[in-house]
Amino acid sequence: MRRKITISVLLILLTALMSSAQDVKISSVSARYAGENAWKDWNISTDKGTGSYSTLYGGDDAWKSWRVNAPNSDGTIETVFSGDEGWKQWRFSIGSVSGTIRTVFSGDDAWKQWDVSDGKHTLRVSTLYSGDDAWKDWNITSGNGTMRVNTRFGGSGAWRDWNISDELSGVSAELKIAAIFACIYSGAVRIRR
Repeated sequence: MRRKITISVLLILLTALMSSAQDVKISSVSARYAGENAWKDWNISTDKGTGSYSTLYGGDDAWKSWRVNAPNSDGTIETVFSGDEGWKQWRFSIGSVSGTIRTVFSGDDAWKQWDVSDGKHTLRVSTLYSGDDAWKDWNITSGNGTMRVNTRFGGSGAWRDWNISDELSGVSAELKIAAIFACIYSGAVRIRR
C-alpha cells in the first residue's frame, strides 16, 4: 500500500512538473547591445526567468550557429545548409526538445512564413502584413492558441526590441523559443540588407 502511494505521489509530481514546464509565458526578446553586432546577442524574458540567444562564432559565419539558454534548459539552433540557402532551414536542440525550423516557401519572400516542428507539434510562424515593414508583426499559431510577436519601436532600430503576447498553451517553452527565433532572425536580416 505504501509503495502505491509513493508511486502515485511521484506520478502526480512528474505531471505537475511537465505541465508547468509547458506553461512558460514568454513576454519579450531584446538585443543585448546596440550597434552593428547587436543582432548577435539577445535576452529572452519569461514568467519563469530569463534566457538568451547568442551566436557561437564571429565574422561572416556568426549567423549559422546559436547558443540558446532558456529557463531550465540549454541548447543550440544551427543552419542546415550553407550559402544563400543557409538561412531557410535550421535544426534546434534545446533541452530534451529537438526539431526543425524551415521556410514554407522559396524565393525572395520565403522569410515571411515558417514551420517550426518538434515532431509532436508544428507551429506556423507568419508575418501579419506585407510590404517593407512585414517583418515587424508576426503570429505564431497552432491548434493550442496564438503568440503575437511585434517590434516595440519603429524606425531603423525596430528589430532590436520585441513584445510578445503569449496565449499559446500546451506547447513547450523550447518550441516557442525556436519559433520566436524565426521572427527575430528574419527581422535582423531584413533590416541589415
